[in-house]
Amino acid sequence: MDWIFIGFLVASVLHMVEEYFYPGGFMDFMKRLNPGIAPQVTTPAAVIINGLQLLLCLIAIIVGKSLPQFSLSVAALLILNGFIHLGGCIRVKGYAPGVVTGAFLYLPLSMYAYYLFISADRLSGRGVLITAVLGLFYQMVPLMYFGVAAARRKKSA
Repeated sequence: MDWIFIGFLVASVLHMVEEYFYPGGFMDFMKRLNPGIAPQVTTPAAVIINGLQLLLCLIAIIVGKSLPQFSLSVAALLILNGFIHLGGCIRVKGYAPGVVTGAFLYLPLSMYAYYLFISADRLSGRGVLITAVLGLFYQMVPLMYFGVAAARRKKSA
């Protein structure tokens, strides 16, 4: 089962490559999608946000199945992120950087992780709920950052 957590890290790295390098364009996409947050969509912000995700993946590898509620909260984050990218495609009626890895790596890998842990009785229904809440919180971190940064910018203007 521990291999699945390494898979989260590998999938995350590949996802970030798709978003920022090949074909890239994620930051421009975000600025077009929501012009109100454009000033906050910066390289340092992207490095910090993505660095935190990679850190979560590394911690999941370290704690692995000994703390399944934490480790699978990373799966919840990846599922949410995959669906957000699909939503971006629907909204723009086209490609959103990150959707390929979100749909074809994040979603199946994370759902399989849940299957593995639930079928092995390593995660209860309550545990699934806890992982979902944590994953939602992680996904909210960038949104909270953009909101706080936009409010600070308005206040100083």
